[in-house]
Amino acid sequence: MRNDDRPYRSRIDNLSEMSRVLIINGSLGGRQGNTAELLAIASDALEPKAQVSHLELVREPSMDRILEEVQKADGFLFGTGTYWDSWGSPMQRFLEMTAHTEGSVLWFGKPAGVIVTAHAVGAKSVVSRLFGVLNMYGMLIPPMSGMAYTFVNEVALQTASDHLRDELWKAEDALVVVHNLLQAVEGGRDWRSWSTCEGQSGEKWLFAYSGREPSPS
Repeated sequence: MRNDDRPYRSRIDNLSEMSRVLIINGSLGGRQGNTAELLAIASDALEPKAQVSHLELVREPSMDRILEEVQKADGFLFGTGTYWDSWGSPMQRFLEMTAHTEGSVLWFGKPAGVIVTAHAVGAKSVVSRLFGVLNMYGMLIPPMSGMAYTFVNEVALQTASDHLRDELWKAEDALVVVHNLLQAVEGGRDWRSWSTCEGQSGEKWLFAYSGREPSPS
């Protein structure tokens, strides 16, 4: 390891102190947006178990403030909306401003979770790409610590069958992200999973052609 990780390890070794989790909202909507709704669910779940602080990037916090909050944090939860298949411009500016800290003890070995929202499509690819960047910064990626939630999900879940519900992320899956993030911060291994379509992979569901009524001869 090219950096001294003793400051991080000292926090993990002293679990009598409450862990610190920094929630970073990189959405253009800020505290009034859709992403903020899921981050609020996550924050409420975190607060009994960790010290929670927030950065609302659309309000352009100073570099000094960003680095101060990052230094104090034991783990991170990043949130953003989806804009033309990418994260919000506040998140992009944050990554550009902090690029010089890549691989430093500010991030090294600290777990990170990701919550992304979108109107329809693109959110899952943003989750995957953002995890890639965060890992290159030096952060750890716990199991089931990233989710994508869309307006399409919100509408579909209102009438979804049990089978379909297992295919879709739900707002309450943010609690799984929080649980696994805290497990990683505190050195635990009690991982949780959201419901999945286990055993139904490859099931045929599209009959747009084969299901048509035969044409009259």
